[in-house]
Amino acid sequence: MEKQTAIKKPAKNLNKPAYIIFLAAGIGFLVTKDLSQAVVFWGLALVFDPFNINQPFQKRPLYQRCWLIVHLAITLALFVLLLMGK
Repeated sequence: MEKQTAIKKPAKNLNKPAYIIFLAAGIGFLVTKDLSQAVVFWGLALVFDPFNINQPFQKRPLYQRCWLIVHLAITLALFVLLLMGK
């Protein structure tokens, strides 16, 4: 008698679509000049890492590290603008 092995489907990684949606929402709020919502959505977009989540940050290609650092810098700059504007 042979053993029955169940083949599991690989889990779908929804990080990339979620990242794009949150980034687009943040850009939309920037267009409408709602900085508080733009900062929130840009910050939350960073939670959904659009690249390989199993790869440590130090071992990623340079363009990926630069992209995430620039994204963080823009988010922090928007936060500072939000604080200075009120």
